[in-house]
Amino acid sequence: MNEAIAAIRDDFPVLSRSVGDEPLVYLDNAATTQTPKQVYDVFEEFYGTYNANVHRGIHTLSHEASVAYEEAHDRLAAFVGASGGREEMVFTKNTTEGINLVAYGVGLNELGPGDNVVTTEMEHHASLVTWQQVAKRTGAEIRYVRVDDDGQLDMDHAADLIDDDTKLLSVVHVSNVLGTVNPVAELAEMAHERDALVFVDGAQAVPNRRVDVEAIDADFYAFSGHKMAGPTGIGCLYGKKHLLEEMEPFLYGGEMIRHVTYEDSTWNRPPWKFEAGTPPIAEGIALAAAADYLEEVGMDFVEERENELAQYALERLGEREDVEVYGPPAGEPRSGLVAFNLDGIHGHDLSALLDERGIAVRAGDHCTQPLHDRLDIPGSVRASFYVYNTKAEIDALLDAVDAARDELDSHLDSQYHDLVYDHYRTPRNAGGLANPTFTKHSEETACGDDGEFHVEVDDDGTLVEIAFESESCAVSSAVASILSERLEGMSLDAVAELDGYVDELLEGTYPDVRRDCVLGPEEVIREAAREQVGGAGAGER
Repeated sequence: MNEAIAAIRDDFPVLSRSVGDEPLVYLDNAATTQTPKQVYDVFEEFYGTYNANVHRGIHTLSHEASVAYEEAHDRLAAFVGASGGREEMVFTKNTTEGINLVAYGVGLNELGPGDNVVTTEMEHHASLVTWQQVAKRTGAEIRYVRVDDDGQLDMDHAADLIDDDTKLLSVVHVSNVLGTVNPVAELAEMAHERDALVFVDGAQAVPNRRVDVEAIDADFYAFSGHKMAGPTGIGCLYGKKHLLEEMEPFLYGGEMIRHVTYEDSTWNRPPWKFEAGTPPIAEGIALAAAADYLEEVGMDFVEERENELAQYALERLGEREDVEVYGPPAGEPRSGLVAFNLDGIHGHDLSALLDERGIAVRAGDHCTQPLHDRLDIPGSVRASFYVYNTKAEIDALLDAVDAARDELDSHLDSQYHDLVYDHYRTPRNAGGLANPTFTKHSEETACGDDGEFHVEVDDDGTLVEIAFESESCAVSSAVASILSERLEGMSLDAVAELDGYVDELLEGTYPDVRRDCVLGPEEVIREAAREQVGGAGAGER
């Protein structure tokens, strides 16, 4: 480890902690980065010396808090190249709120039948779902730019989709799964040629590369504090001044008003027009400190460091024949994350095994279900790096991946009942039924398990056949297999009364940390049976 990285790591005390008996290897930075002392010390300073509400008091503490909070807006505006300062920088809770602010202020007020919003297949749910719901309420159409096999946007397809009826282009700057860095300036030019507005989701870009919203020519650009070494609960929405002045707010209350009578109200100027109520004062000031910290480290250095780590991880993963990696291939520019799957091992299981070695990664669909459907996978494991990570930590990750398959077999064989191990190795009744009497989709458990039971019931209310579809971890899938075999021939009434059936079968032999994975499938099938018993009579099913 070179001296520069060692010095940076010293700013993040959490990196020196252990998880169990293992040193922490934190590779979940695309979800949330760690926070340096220079940032969280801001909270102690604020609450210890000048804690007060902003813009509400004449006294000294309120004045000091107001000045610091206002200057934080200016600092964040400068950080992303917004020359208009605070009047173009709205503080929000996160990127999601920034997207919704634009969706309410522009989408619901200006879209209608015949209009369209163009977005992409790689969007985060925060964007995709928001515009989807706006379209449903307004009658507008949503169009999706294709993602090619290398994880890049099909720019010819984008040019075809953006037309004279396009009112807004919403595009993610950097994909949180593929690591793709999209040509947002080129896309913005396409949209503006058709007089469409441009919204950019910068949650995965601002933390790791120099962003200039004016060079991009974005009309709106949103990002979150907790992904850029800042605190949670604070984010930013950049908007061109004239657009923010024209937009309607979607939160009402104190601070965002100019004049109020019993008959009507007028609004404050931006950004306060969009910051109703007491804002996240300490968080905003701390976010400005995070921007200062990153500037001191050097955003060019951050970008180069992340790319170096990602390329190293791609090279190591590429040496394995049982790993599939998603996004731009090695050698192509990307952000500091790599999503992959290990053949035959569910991501939840791999993540759990890595956690036992102190390695923190993310497993699941990463709030991009449609993208994972497009890739024809239920989910992926994502290792995401930040400026403080090292190649040695990636080596630790890859060493753990090397041992994962044998370790999973050993893990299940030693810590669970033989019945679970048997059904893990040889699942029964996996897959759906052609014409089930009813289906029951399982709710996600704490580790994100997902599945569905298919049940055929005869006229007497007897379960004739049960099958299951699972995108869950090995343990949850094994228990679903056990239930599909053991409950056949039982009555709906008996299944509805199940309580502790799986626990009794397994004699309680499972780690408490996997309790939801073990007991969840029983809860799902019991609830399904109760719904059926409480509904139509047996002869009407």
